[in-house]
Amino acid sequence: MSRNPGALVVGPTFVDIVMSEMSRLPAAGEEVHVGNASWAPGGYAISAIVLNRLGISTQLVTDIGEDELGATLVSRLQREGLSTDAVFRSDRTNIAVALNWSGDRGIVSYTHPLTDPTERVESQLQDGCDLVLLSARHPHARSVAAAAFAHSVPVALSLSWHPEFLVSPSLKQLFPYARYLFCNVPEALLVTGETDFVRALGILGEAVPEVVVTRGAEGVAALVDGEFIEVPAEPAIMVDATGAGDVFAATYLACALRALDLRDRLSAATWAAAQAVRKVGGSTGAPNWNDVTAHLGLREGAK
Repeated sequence: MSRNPGALVVGPTFVDIVMSEMSRLPAAGEEVHVGNASWAPGGYAISAIVLNRLGISTQLVTDIGEDELGATLVSRLQREGLSTDAVFRSDRTNIAVALNWSGDRGIVSYTHPLTDPTERVESQLQDGCDLVLLSARHPHARSVAAAAFAHSVPVALSLSWHPEFLVSPSLKQLFPYARYLFCNVPEALLVTGETDFVRALGILGEAVPEVVVTRGAEGVAALVDGEFIEVPAEPAIMVDATGAGDVFAATYLACALRALDLRDRLSAATWAAAQAVRKVGGSTGAPNWNDVTAHLGLREGAK
């Protein structure tokens, strides 16, 4: 490939306000003080930042408000080296509050209605692109996936925990367009109606060529063109779990675009997610490509 690999990331973007080092959730009318807090770009901005940091030329196709929060978010994305040419400036910026406690996190969020990004995606596809990472739950996901498919550009679908959507026909209608599918164990079980994640992985693998299921502390399992592989989790002290799955998927895809083998992709992605949870903010602790190649023991500048 004579040029650097390029990707489009299509999905909602948030201002993430992150509370960490919480002892417990507050009761109604109560205030609980935390040991650490910050803000960071959230939602699909995490994947876009990480892909760009890993040397993949990335366009974020999303909506961001024209309000003060939106201006701050756009400025932060630009400082990360991301182009905002494909960002639609809407009325309001999405906000999410992440609460980290007991080794996990909960999120409260506001999402402004998303505009149809298909024309923006088409324009970017015509300029040349190697991958579209798409929120499966985006209201215009099918038209975006169809546009990428028509241009012979691989589509990576990312799931999230919305039970009504996961059992809907709308999700399964996206599978024929997809090359990659990322989900966790509860999502895989719900989508397939199975109680065993290995059987669920097999069913998903019949629909999508490359399926990756994250398993938390048990690591990750993948089924790629009929090949099954498991990789253990990387040890990590969790400060903020927000965006760990986004960092994982982006790192895996960056490695796939550079034609690394399956075990290296999984090893790099698992390690990158473990680095990310050590700091507050989904992309804050995510590695760059030199970090990944050092972890994998590749030659400097490899691929």
